[in-house]
This record gives sequence, C-alpha cells and structure tokens, in this order.
Amino acid sequence: MISVIRYIVGMKSNPDNELGNVIRAAFCTSGLSIKRLAVESGVPYASAHGFLSGRCDVALGTAARLCKVLGLQLTARKARIRK
Repeated sequence: MISVIRYIVGMKSNPDNELGNVIRAAFCTSGLSIKRLAVESGVPYASAHGFLSGRCDVALGTAARLCKVLGLQLTARKARIRK
C-alpha cells in the first residue's frame, strides 16, 4: 500500500509538522530498524535517528528518500493563491 503525501512548493514550516509525523508513523509500522532504514535510504544513521526521535528535522530530499523506502509517495503541487 502506498500513501501519498502532498507537499506544497514554497510551503513554510507547519507547526504540527505533518510531513514528519506521517514519516514517523510509517516507520513505526514498517518493522524496520533505524539502521536498516538508514542503509536502504542512503541517509546517515545519525540523521535518521535524530529525525525519527523528533530531535531534528530533515531536508526535503532526505524526507523523500525515507518516504521511498517506507512506501510513501511524496509529491509536489503548486500553492493556491490567496486573494
């Protein structure tokens, strides 16, 4: 099953960090260890551990690599113009 996460281009940080929460939830149900996720995604272990423990955020490219391994699809869409 692939979940889709939509990320609005130019979007500022969300106080609820929805993207991070979705990735963390997918990791918790994946059965993977942090080490295995790091190896399969090519993300350094320290970065993956810090992010998954909630101590730091990761760049969008890193989030995309984690998503790929976790079966999530990260897609971009244009922001709506507010009038």
